[in-house]
Amino acid sequence: MSTTSSSTDKLDYIWGTYGIPARFTDARLDNYYPTCPEQEKALQICTDYADDAQAFFKHGRGLFLQGPVGTGKTHLSVAVLRHIVESNLDSFGCTSSEMPIYGQQEYAGYSCAMISTVDLLGSMRQSYSIRNLKNLAKRLLDQAKTCKIIIFDDIGAENPTNWGEEQLFSLIDLRYRMQKTTILTSNCSLKELEDNLGARIVSRIFEMCKGVKLAGEDYRKGGT
Repeated sequence: MSTTSSSTDKLDYIWGTYGIPARFTDARLDNYYPTCPEQEKALQICTDYADDAQAFFKHGRGLFLQGPVGTGKTHLSVAVLRHIVESNLDSFGCTSSEMPIYGQQEYAGYSCAMISTVDLLGSMRQSYSIRNLKNLAKRLLDQAKTCKIIIFDDIGAENPTNWGEEQLFSLIDLRYRMQKTTILTSNCSLKELEDNLGARIVSRIFEMCKGVKLAGEDYRKGGT
């Protein structure tokens, strides 16, 4: 087996363990099609960031993509992660579960994950009363704490509660202190984020992430 084939096999395998939704698994920087100058600028910021290994490996610097539905926040967040992993494949990997299935592999290197914050908080909340969800909640929480690079998708969409605010702040603050790279997406305005999550979380997000503002029409209408 050639080195190129082996690398492709590894990339395909570990990418499949990172929790990327099927709709976005093929998202790349070169198949994001801007429809306006704001989206073109966002693409350039994301491209420059994805090429700056010092930002995410050494400093734990992340991205915060904010804008209306349909402007490509999730696509860009996944595309950035894909570019980083492809460009630094020797540094990334995945670990087997506590109860590996037949044929499951393990690759040394940094693990990554994509998690919906709504799903994360929902599973944590329900795990207190539904025993079958405890393993899922533990797995998601472990990923949220330990993965070298993580995408928190749709932050701020959850119904605001003091409990939810404390859980999110604890996770984000831990990743900030450990200099673990966090990429976040949100449909909320800055005021909505502060109302839903609290000023502490918003302040921490802007300390650890570069802001990327998206606007305009559905970016998918710009491609074929």
